Amino acid sequence: MSIFKPIKNKRIYQQIVEQIRELIVDGTLSPGDKLMSERAMAEELNVSRASIREAFSVLEMLGLIESRPGEGTFIKEVKEEKVLEPLALILASDTDNIFELIETRKILEVESASLAAKRANEDDIENIKKALDEMKDAISEGRLGDQADVKFHFAIAKATHNQMFVRIMNTISDLLIQAIGEARKKLFEVENNNETLYEQHQQIHESIVSKNPQQARESMYYHLETTRKELKKLV
Repeated sequence: MSIFKPIKNKRIYQQIVEQIRELIVDGTLSPGDKLMSERAMAEELNVSRASIREAFSVLEMLGLIESRPGEGTFIKEVKEEKVLEPLALILASDTDNIFELIETRKILEVESASLAAKRANEDDIENIKKALDEMKDAISEGRLGDQADVKFHFAIAKATHNQMFVRIMNTISDLLIQAIGEARKKLFEVENNNETLYEQHQQIHESIVSKNPQQARESMYYHLETTRKELKKLV
């Protein structure tokens, strides 16, 4: 008897993600268990291999499974709260919607910058500056600087000293980068965009250093809104 339920037509890969998540939660699937191959699972559920592949990609982003070359796909050892975290599941299932993710970041990060301007200590300021310097070095070397960009926004979230901000930003930032990988490359192909984006981050940093919450809020909003508009032209 199959452990899987019949698949409905709507959002197939999301249903697969949810089923596997539930099987992990109830103990049917345990850490170290090997999942059946894409082909076998596609036949079992009567869906396309593309749907299975997309579901596996989401589950891997969530840290619930891992692919081992030459061996297969296995359930990972994870904390229960990570398996149950609904926000991560929702966002991972909707990574194709770049602009909703950016909109969500605007709601969170604008206030995050303001709080960071109020609460950041010397270590926080140093971490933000370090990420900014890494971004500058990357751009000068012709690289995207995307890793430094993520570090910069994480450092600001941590500077709020609000752990919920940190957890939410961790989820959104990872998924945002995953969703707009190629779009980010296109963004940097536009002349002077790399320098412009660096200057926007620099303005955010200066606002936090000067402990100006309103300026930090405005600088972050301007940065994210400009990013949205530029991506809209390219995607």
